[in-house]
Amino acid sequence: MQYYDDKQNKNAVEVIFFIFQIGMFLIVYGFVYTSFVAVKLAVQKFDLTFMAYFPVVLVSVLYAGVLYGTRKMFRSQKRIHAVAWMMGWACVGIAGLYFYLSQLMGV
Repeated sequence: MQYYDDKQNKNAVEVIFFIFQIGMFLIVYGFVYTSFVAVKLAVQKFDLTFMAYFPVVLVSVLYAGVLYGTRKMFRSQKRIHAVAWMMGWACVGIAGLYFYLSQLMGV
């Protein structure tokens, strides 16, 4: 017969959430990197200033804060909210970057 241990289950769930956070981090920062490349091309083509990079830097900094906040949320037993919050802000950041790039390139 197996022994049921709440502490071991809690640690396992935290590890799974941490792995999920790493995956979301890689997805969002993959889009941030490609946005940096696109902004670099736009700066060269349209002679823009360094301020063209501001929205991309803003998304990268804010999403790091979101990941920290969701980790605190998850540890305070708000697990579904933490996952939804992390995924929702990832969608907002990625969609915002695409909107910004489309406006920047004039598409």
